Amino acid sequence: MSLKIYLLGIISGGILFLTASSFSPFLKINNSLVGASAGLWSCIIFLSTYMPNKIVGIFRFNFKLKYLAFAMIAYNLLIIFSNNSGGGIAHYGGGLLGFYYAKELKKGRDIGRFLDLIFNYFNKSIKTVHRKKNHNASRNFKNTDRNVYNHQKQIDLILDKISKSGYESLTQEEKDFLFRAGKK
Repeated sequence: MSLKIYLLGIISGGILFLTASSFSPFLKINNSLVGASAGLWSCIIFLSTYMPNKIVGIFRFNFKLKYLAFAMIAYNLLIIFSNNSGGGIAHYGGGLLGFYYAKELKKGRDIGRFLDLIFNYFNKSIKTVHRKKNHNASRNFKNTDRNVYNHQKQIDLILDKISKSGYESLTQEEKDFLFRAGKK
């Protein structure tokens, strides 16, 4: 979920940056669009909107998440009217996405659901390639796993027999097996 919010925050921050740089002559947007701070903003604003009364601590100060969001929004106003106004605009774009995502998620709608399809597509592609390359390794792992399971099962059966009938009821072969298993 956080990856979806992060990626969508970067995209929305970039869109707001491009829109503001095209239509707003009074802002000093003379820098390029670099970094992913809009994604970070979207995650923080999402958390602050989704659970505003959650107590967090930074160093020795404890406060509610909503106050962190208010402080970030206020501080970002200074950035907008500085030499990095484009970055401030991008931050607000990411923050708006985080706010909207949290509000929609509270209603039961995941606006980033389409990203799951993209992630699943690439995940299947990676797994298919991985399976073809390491087919023998996975077979050996399964055989080893099966052997460990059978070994443990045999130990459990012997221990059950001891608990029901006592150690004297074991055959010499079972006693030897248990002795070897105890040395490992």
